[in-house]
Amino acid sequence: MQYRISSAYAHLEKEILSIPERFDKEGELIYSGRNVLKVMDIGGFHMCIKSFKLPHIINKVAYAYVRPSKARRSYDYAERMMEMGIGTPAPVGYILYKDAIGLTYSYYISLQLDGVITFREIAELPEEEQDDVYRAFARFTYDFHQKGIFFIDHSPGNTLLRKEDDGNYHFFLVDLNRTRFEPVSTQKGLKNLSMLELPDDKLRIIAKEYAKLSHADADRMAEQLVQYSSAHNNFVELKSIIRDNRRRIKRLLFPRDAK
Repeated sequence: MQYRISSAYAHLEKEILSIPERFDKEGELIYSGRNVLKVMDIGGFHMCIKSFKLPHIINKVAYAYVRPSKARRSYDYAERMMEMGIGTPAPVGYILYKDAIGLTYSYYISLQLDGVITFREIAELPEEEQDDVYRAFARFTYDFHQKGIFFIDHSPGNTLLRKEDDGNYHFFLVDLNRTRFEPVSTQKGLKNLSMLELPDDKLRIIAKEYAKLSHADADRMAEQLVQYSSAHNNFVELKSIIRDNRRRIKRLLFPRDAK
């Protein structure tokens, strides 16, 4: 086992290191898919634990000897973002297990944020409030782009937000392991907003706010974002069709494996 724990939670080392043996039996499940997310009480703190799926053989070796694992990257990138003033749940630590070949089980631990909603839920806010929140989201995105953060998975499920006592919405990025720290041009930044799965009128609101901040032509940038978003959505739909057809063919050729 290898691990790292933030100095702020070093006094909870014993409890944190017990997470892997407790993970399957305790906690509140909040997501189960390729990876598993649970909220657990650790030393009186609500912590969010992400258990990453077992890597295939190439990544198993790579994450042990060539590049940092997803859990370690999540922790390192969260620390770096907090130092840069970008919202993300406070990193607590990571735990890695290895066998003779390479990485097996891995966990990333952060503080659980209370009172947050996902980006998708902005559409459920009062109508008169939504556009201002989308503009605030554009400003948040522009800010981290200006600080040299390219958040590859800038999709609706990876941004959380919370209305604070000052009446403003604050934003938090999650699922950080595919982040890159590099210069972000205006066009690259605009294209980074293409995964939001929003109606065209809401995309235009975001694009025009981004254009105002970057001193670009607002109408032109709005139309560009609509085009980028449409291309992204078509690509996702095509991938879904290919994946579904692949599954159908597999069921036909290998009916026993499909059971």
